[in-house]
Amino acid sequence: MQARTSVSGSGFKLGNAVMKWLLLVLSVFDAVATDAGIRLNAIQEANPFAALLYGTHPALFYGYKIVLPSLLLLMGGRTSSILLSRLILFAAAVYALLAAYHLAWIVLAAGTG
Repeated sequence: MQARTSVSGSGFKLGNAVMKWLLLVLSVFDAVATDAGIRLNAIQEANPFAALLYGTHPALFYGYKIVLPSLLLLMGGRTSSILLSRLILFAAAVYALLAAYHLAWIVLAAGTG
């Protein structure tokens, strides 16, 4: 029984590390895909604050899109807090849904353009 707990604990840490990398990759993909969609006039930024940042300068937009998830990851550090792990999982799930949305409009734009 003890070996099972040990394996589960290391699996939790491995899963947590994968989820952190996934969150970072998905947040970068969201920023790049949104930027491409705006530049191609295929989409508009739905978040008014992000749209304001993009209108001011795309670098501000990228900073906002990438720094917020990065802060969540930095807050987590090497801790194994259940709350932080759940926040990271939730954020990654939201970004995964956004990635699916972006992929859908990319496919649609490629088919019509």
